[in-house]
Amino acid sequence: MARTPPPYTRCTDGERPAGPPARRTTSPHPTPGAPLPPAPPPQSPPPAYQALCSHTHLFPGARCRLQGLPHPEAFAADPEPVDVHLRFSDGTAAPADLRTDPATLTVAAHTTAAGTPLDESAWFVKGFTLDEDEVEMTVGARAPSPPPAAAG
Repeated sequence: MARTPPPYTRCTDGERPAGPPARRTTSPHPTPGAPLPPAPPPQSPPPAYQALCSHTHLFPGARCRLQGLPHPEAFAADPEPVDVHLRFSDGTAAPADLRTDPATLTVAAHTTAAGTPLDESAWFVKGFTLDEDEVEMTVGARAPSPPPAAAG
């Protein structure tokens, strides 16, 4: 015995007709063989801000001027962790990490222009001062060096 389908009512005012639920007309999956949407661009690492240092090395009281910060006034008032590229007065450079709570600058091992090798070092930062569009960072006492990286 054949089943008779249920009757459907034609709607004229936007109501849904009685009967089984409406079938989905679009698939959430791409059509086979259709091109996929482009992948988002890879995230680039945060920029390292240049800091011009007044001497050939760091010591308590040394000053470095952070340049290129997007909001120097806000940074001077409430510093945030950033990567820094220190440029010393003898023309040499070294990468460094500026971290907060407490404000600490960790400088990678490097060699001065006179040939003096300097091991990795960490320094407390005594203060940050806004100077036009730059932030002057005053170096404080030596901080405990971070533990050596684990091998392996």
